[in-house]
Amino acid sequence: MKLTKNKLRVLHYPQVPCEPFFVDVKDEEQAYLIKETLVNQHLFLFDNNFIPDYANSICVVMWDEDEKEWTDYYNEFEDMDFDDFKDAYSDYINGNN
Repeated sequence: MKLTKNKLRVLHYPQVPCEPFFVDVKDEEQAYLIKETLVNQHLFLFDNNFIPDYANSICVVMWDEDEKEWTDYYNEFEDMDFDDFKDAYSDYINGNN
C-alpha cells in the first residue's frame, strides 16, 4: 500500500445542501476510519428515527499543491480513487489481513 503525500481532508455534508464539516487527517487510514465512523453514525441516527433520510454526503479530498485547491482524492501511486482504495485495503486497515 502506497499512501499519497498530499494533505487529506474528510468532508461531511450532514444535510445536503449545506456547508461541510471537515476533519484534516494524516493519511488514508485515518480518512477511512473517520469516514466509516460518520457513515455508521448516520445509519444509527436513521435506524433510531433521529433523522428522516440519508440526505448526507461524505467524501475525501486532497490538497493539490499545483492548483492550490482541494480536489477529489486520487492516489497516483495506486491508480485509485478513494472508493477503490477503501475496497482494496479495508481488510488491512481493519486488521483482517
